[in-house]
Amino acid sequence: MLPLRPFFLLLTLVALSIAPSHSQQRNYNHDGGLWGEAKRAASTIATPVEKAVQERYDTLSDRGKFVAGAVFGFGASRFAVSTTVNTVKTVGAAYIAFEALEYAGILKEARSTKEGDAIIAKTRDYLLRTADGLRMDIRTNLNPNALKERIDRNMKRDKPGTTGFGTGAFLGFIL
Repeated sequence: MLPLRPFFLLLTLVALSIAPSHSQQRNYNHDGGLWGEAKRAASTIATPVEKAVQERYDTLSDRGKFVAGAVFGFGASRFAVSTTVNTVKTVGAAYIAFEALEYAGILKEARSTKEGDAIIAKTRDYLLRTADGLRMDIRTNLNPNALKERIDRNMKRDKPGTTGFGTGAFLGFIL
């Protein structure tokens, strides 16, 4: 466990220091890298599906909305837990793989050429743009004030569905 601690400390320092501050760049686009590409691709698919599901959901009774919310909340919480666990596993495996490559000297060879330096720089920039977009979305969507406002707004608009979602999410986290 000891080798992971410096890695996570370094990762935290890089995430906090390299990401551009809003005072430095006023019009900075946080949707770069893989995260931005994934969001753009998902939005083209999700928008028509969301409209169709919303039309069908609006026809449900209060009991149906509660059940639909509970099923969706349970699934969303299970997805969140499994995604988090798999992300931690992947980061750990990548760290071990890169340590093995460094120990074998393969990374030194890659850094010894100008082409290798260019590839490493492009990869680093792409990964930083991806991490920055993900970080900003998490900061925006998991802000406690924004969460409270979203819950209050949805409770006023759809109390059975929101209560069902909370119930399903709770059961998904404890089971």
